[in-house]
Amino acid sequence: MSAVKARPQRLPDVHGALRAICSTGKGRCWYCDRRLPRVEQAVSSRWDVQRIEGERVASIILVCPKCQGKPKDLEVPERSLVAHV
Repeated sequence: MSAVKARPQRLPDVHGALRAICSTGKGRCWYCDRRLPRVEQAVSSRWDVQRIEGERVASIILVCPKCQGKPKDLEVPERSLVAHV
């Protein structure tokens, strides 16, 4: 039996993540590259923050309301919003 245990997947705090990312003035939709609006508009228009499990690290991506309705089988582009260690 392996001593390594899988960590339970944690769901990101969408409002907290949006506030943090909006405060940088940067951020775009992962799929359509639409610019992230100010925090009040991002929260009210229901931008989403999603976690994608990777090989080495998990990535946090932004998804605009327009792209949320797309099929879940869309491939994630070969780019990352977080630096790999």
